[in-house]
Amino acid sequence: MSNNFGVFINLDYAHQPHAECTLIWNKIMEVMVDYGFIFQKRVFTITTNSSRDEISSDVRGLFDLIQKEQEHFYSYICDNYILNLEECSDLTLPDTSASIDVENITFQELNIMGIEYESLIKNKPE
Repeated sequence: MSNNFGVFINLDYAHQPHAECTLIWNKIMEVMVDYGFIFQKRVFTITTNSSRDEISSDVRGLFDLIQKEQEHFYSYICDNYILNLEECSDLTLPDTSASIDVENITFQELNIMGIEYESLIKNKPE
């Protein structure tokens, strides 16, 4: 069974030098993409047969590798979490939880109702 996970990583820009955070972020990007993650809209995503616990453990291992190269790496991370994206709602999309009724209205019905419209069809039906 395939799972779609998102790993969110926020660096502590408020308390760490911006230039160093940029270097850390570039290293995170490199390591995560090399592992197989795709970076999309502030989140690293991966579709895998692994469980959440397995991916979490793998990401911790990747972070430990970075820590070996970059002393105090973990002090740059403000927060970090993983979500199963199949179980999440994208709050940037409109709420469609209430049904949306769509009614098919013909050009003739629009004409009868006196509704003005502009047709993209060359010969507008009357």
